[in-house]
Amino acid sequence: MPIRMSSSLRHAGPPATWLGSTTVGTLLASVLPLGLAAAVTPTLFALQVLVVSGPQWQKRGLAVIVGSAAVFVVFFGLVLGGLSQLPDAGTGVKPKWAYLVELVVGVVLLGISVWLLRPHPQADAKLEKKVRGYADHASIWVFVGLAAYMSVTDFSSIVILMPALHDVTNSTVAVYEKAIVVGILLACVLLPVIIPPLAVRLAGDRGVSAMKRAYALVMGHQLQVMGAVSAFVAVVLIWRGITSLW
Repeated sequence: MPIRMSSSLRHAGPPATWLGSTTVGTLLASVLPLGLAAAVTPTLFALQVLVVSGPQWQKRGLAVIVGSAAVFVVFFGLVLGGLSQLPDAGTGVKPKWAYLVELVVGVVLLGISVWLLRPHPQADAKLEKKVRGYADHASIWVFVGLAAYMSVTDFSSIVILMPALHDVTNSTVAVYEKAIVVGILLACVLLPVIIPPLAVRLAGDRGVSAMKRAYALVMGHQLQVMGAVSAFVAVVLIWRGITSLW
């Protein structure tokens, strides 16, 4: 299936350059907030914190990174391949329906965030117990599978990433610059599984203590954290939809 992202190479106008280009800067400004929001995944972060706090943390931590990265690489490839077949690929101009979809999704997310921001102590405790149960497994391959499963079922990140990836295929910048932006997005999404082992590697026991404090904070307010992220993304999408439609 041919990918029409290459059409950007034929776009008239001055060539785009790395971050000094207005078009590349605009693309980054558009997708980076969504990429950082997609990185807020309490369950993956909590799993990795438990992993780096236990035995064989290096091998298990790498297994979690590999499992999560594999899922998102496949997801990015499929979505970019599909979106690049749309008529607006490489044009720099989105159809009205795309902004209407963003507006509707933003309104729905805003409603969901109101519910998530309310206290849910029983739900938080249930999710923490579930994550701790995952971390009790010993096999490295089990950790790869767990991270992959938790990434596949991370619907909030998937929903958040869709408009960001559409911005990439719609952009008129060169293909290699799109690849760099996609790489930055992928790095953002993997932050929850990269930060804990990196902190332990750089700071040792102090890193473990810091991650445990972060774990206690996150697991005690998981749904509220997700609610805050949903509210932020909702405002971004609603703003994008309104300013583009009217």
